[in-house]
Amino acid sequence: MYPKFYPVLIIACLPLLLFSQNTRFGLKGGLNLSHDKFQNYNNGVLLDLVSEADQYFHIGGLIEFMIPDKKTQFQLEVLYTGGGTIIQESEISNRIEINVNQLALPLIVKFEVTEDWSFISGSYLGYILNAKEKNRWGTTVNIKDDFLLLDFGFVSGFELRVNNSLFFDVRYNFGLLNFNDSNPFAGIETERIYKNRTVHYGVVYKF
Repeated sequence: MYPKFYPVLIIACLPLLLFSQNTRFGLKGGLNLSHDKFQNYNNGVLLDLVSEADQYFHIGGLIEFMIPDKKTQFQLEVLYTGGGTIIQESEISNRIEINVNQLALPLIVKFEVTEDWSFISGSYLGYILNAKEKNRWGTTVNIKDDFLLLDFGFVSGFELRVNNSLFFDVRYNFGLLNFNDSNPFAGIETERIYKNRTVHYGVVYKF
């Protein structure tokens, strides 16, 4: 299960973030390049699948809190974010496209390396909003029931400061949880693994 302290930690941080004189608010959006980890095992044997990345987007808001040393900031975000992967059972078979959308709550720490660059590190908690699969026959079906509701993982990357309001960031989401919940072949010893693996290219505007 995901760490139960995570929602408590966010709630505990909110008073500091909302009422501090060093608090800033902002908007964030951008491109996701997602190549989620997807593996099928049959009787413990990994099936040979061909996979590739796909493009999605993220959008949302943030609260930034700067601590007194002015080189470290905490940032709490609320994002609608998409991810997924493209799978082929062989190089000549039709592609299967999986798309999973989440409401994500990244909680990150930013360490100023230079005046314009900061290193990002933290974690995220994701709530699965919907999931769809475009199968080999080109039909799109709802597969939300094939997934658990929650995702959790680490975040790392960099932020570039253009001016006092405009920023760009690049970060990598590394999911720790296998949030697959499907049993595609009843009666057969199978295991399916699905984990978040997404690069975010973001544009941030802070007020």
